[in-house]
Amino acid sequence: MRSAGTWFLVLAGVCIVGPYILGVRPTTRRHRVYLALTVAFLAWILPLIISLR
Repeated sequence: MRSAGTWFLVLAGVCIVGPYILGVRPTTRRHRVYLALTVAFLAWILPLIISLR
């Protein structure tokens, strides 16, 4: 099983790099805020999931 840190890096990488690969990069401040909130949510939820194991 992979560690929480590895999962965070993979998911955060997908959330950040994915839009650039698909050609829909964040262009407005609102898009960047949503991206930051997504990464913050991942950083918050992954340790909670690990504690359930």
